[in-house]
Amino acid sequence: MATYSKGANGAFSGKVGSVIGSNWRSIDYLRGLPKKSSKPSTEPQLAQRAKFALAALYLSPIKDILNIGFKDKQLNKITGYNAAVKIFLNQAVGGSYPDFAIDFSQVVMSRGSLSVFHGLNASLQGADLVLNWQSILNRYNSFTDDSLTVVLFNATKSMYLVYEDAQRAALTYTAVIGAGFSGDVFHGWAFAVKRDAMAVANSQYLGTYTIP
Repeated sequence: MATYSKGANGAFSGKVGSVIGSNWRSIDYLRGLPKKSSKPSTEPQLAQRAKFALAALYLSPIKDILNIGFKDKQLNKITGYNAAVKIFLNQAVGGSYPDFAIDFSQVVMSRGSLSVFHGLNASLQGADLVLNWQSILNRYNSFTDDSLTVVLFNATKSMYLVYEDAQRAALTYTAVIGAGFSGDVFHGWAFAVKRDAMAVANSQYLGTYTIP
């Protein structure tokens, strides 16, 4: 693969003969067509593909959240989503192919310099999840108007619920789930986002909950 400068006719995108032109993050690339292989895939190759499929299954629905969640870290041009996928593959996927298992406590939604919500705990009250935390503020990385982002994953229905309507100063928040999810198993995470959305805190895993 090679980069190139635009000539008189500018850059091109798509296939021309055996060459493909493309653009990624404002950089123009030329690459050759991949060679087809008649060799069957090895088990390590199949395992790696299966892991990436799991990462896409669980993380692609919240790609926009992950891009915010890793926004204030130096990622060397990779996206926040890709950073989250790397952590997911290295930490959250366990077991042996093809029987992989996901350790949701190792899934990371954000990493950053903002202060976490100290003393954060969450418990079910009826069909809702109530969060409480302590008021520890400073003028450097913990502000009254930092917003609370709560991400709940319904493992039973493979869907996410996202809440963003609380601030650090509130000290408590109720994520309304509702009785319509009775019997479903949820995993939860929370993290702080600065007012300008340019800094975030490390995400905190809230635990596993079964809606009564």
